[in-house]
Amino acid sequence: KGALEFLYGDEVRDVNDTSTQFQCYLAEPQLRYDFDPFEWWKSHEKKYPLVAKVAKKFLSIPATSVSSERCFSTAGNVVTPKRNCLAPENVNMLVFLYQNRKIML
Repeated sequence: KGALEFLYGDEVRDVNDTSTQFQCYLAEPQLRYDFDPFEWWKSHEKKYPLVAKVAKKFLSIPATSVSSERCFSTAGNVVTPKRNCLAPENVNMLVFLYQNRKIML
């Protein structure tokens, strides 16, 4: 046993296993652009169990073409390409009304 393996035991083996799995994964042939990555990981999950956990985490993030302001900003929902001629005071009023709509009902 090496000194690190003696001191840290399973943790060193896990790192080595992950590194080995990752190197083998990188040696796999590249997939066609139209191939479903979830299907690939489903069939290779047992071969690369440690790398598969990370892959599932990152593959599960949904992609979007919506700008982040539109997702998190009321003003981004009020001022759209079709409604970009609103006066600033009208935008402020619409945002205020939207944010306080529960109080007014």
